Amino acid sequence: MKLKKVSLILFSLSFIILFFAKTQVVEASDMKEYDNKTVLDTRNNVVSLYARGNDNIFRKITDRALAPTSSWATDKAVFDGVKADNSSDNFYRVATNEWAEYDNDSFTVEFTLRKLTVQTDNYPESDVKTITVKNGVNAPVYNSYGRRTGKTLPANSAWSTDRLYAYGTGIPLDFIAYRIGSNQWLSYDDVNVTSRL
Repeated sequence: MKLKKVSLILFSLSFIILFFAKTQVVEASDMKEYDNKTVLDTRNNVVSLYARGNDNIFRKITDRALAPTSSWATDKAVFDGVKADNSSDNFYRVATNEWAEYDNDSFTVEFTLRKLTVQTDNYPESDVKTITVKNGVNAPVYNSYGRRTGKTLPANSAWSTDRLYAYGTGIPLDFIAYRIGSNQWLSYDDVNVTSRL
């Protein structure tokens, strides 16, 4: 009788352990797709591409890949996507059902500056009053999304500024820029601060 009770308790415990262990596994059916309009810049190696099946499993494409040192527009991302070998990774869509597998060594993701639509100006004020383009530099002008506008400013030219934009998680930050006009920014790397408030 005691043996039956012990067996029943052990069976119940093993069932509960299996149930909770199962709930922690990433399931392909649980994957979510996110809007993620940005640019991928591949590094010095080939980046593998994957196709996403109807079962939400990512399977490697063997006849195509992204070339080294190339840039690709992306509009969607899946985080913790399940691959055919049951491992998981992050994927960025670069073409119809072609997804680049993210790896720290494979490519960088350009994080763009994003202006909130409900505010006309959501950038922090800067204590910098004047910046001057560095000697020997034709400084590219960036828009409010961190993209080059095609315009440049000559070396040693001075500009008033009132706002600062910076982003990144490490040190140094990924991008710092000073606003010199409506939708016009100069990168911190291209200028010297010549006066403060």
